[in-house]
Amino acid sequence: MAEMSAALIEAALFPERDLPDPPAGHPFQVRKGDGYQVGFTTGTSYAMVFIRRLEEVTIASRVAEVRKLLAAEGFERAAWIVSEAAEPAGIAARLGALGLVPWEREAEGFEPRFRSMALTVEPAPPPEANVVARQVETFEEYVAAAQVAHDAFEMSEQDRRVFEERQAEYWEWQQRYQDFKTFAAYVDGEIVGTASAIFGATAVYMIGGSVRVDRRGRGAYRALVRARWDAAVERDTPALTVSAGAMSGPVLDRLGFATIGHGDVLADRFS
Repeated sequence: MAEMSAALIEAALFPERDLPDPPAGHPFQVRKGDGYQVGFTTGTSYAMVFIRRLEEVTIASRVAEVRKLLAAEGFERAAWIVSEAAEPAGIAARLGALGLVPWEREAEGFEPRFRSMALTVEPAPPPEANVVARQVETFEEYVAAAQVAHDAFEMSEQDRRVFEERQAEYWEWQQRYQDFKTFAAYVDGEIVGTASAIFGATAVYMIGGSVRVDRRGRGAYRALVRARWDAAVERDTPALTVSAGAMSGPVLDRLGFATIGHGDVLADRFS
């Protein structure tokens, strides 16, 4: 960490602050408030709330504000992503007093606890020559990669339906919007894993890394990390950041990632 810039550490702890906003009309929408940011795709089962800094006396009112905003968008549930570096100190406990609880299931892309990690050195390539990872090049590859992610993260039927209905729209945006890319891992030419990258001002943020259960242990996940590192170098931002759970964390440790901090994912149900 001593060799990492303050900007990179901030990007690892609060990636949403380093990443570009989606363009107008994009299916994923962002709303920004005083000390927080909300992101969602209309019609899905939950929205996401990212916290950086809230004034002590405004925490309850900000929670009410977010709930009202999301209820108006048709949501009844939100995942609050709360780094331990967020302010004020101990904000997760304060949110708990307002009815937020630890995320219950290690599914839907979240775990109750995560590590904020960063990499600034070249990771090793995959151990097997027949394991290859690269950006998807066709809509058919994009759909096949999405299916791997939906299964791996045990996506709800509601969310699966929304994303499948909008796949063509997402793919079209990905062709025009150069700051978000989908990658696939291939073993003997078959798509077995997938991951995405969002290109930020300081680093490339890794999301959605997943591999089919029957194809794990071959190096597909590592290949996806290496492919995104190469893309980060090509973009002249040679650094990766990620919010890692219990399964990916040990793999990332071995690839040279440093743990910058920890955080909680809290579930908020409202109507």
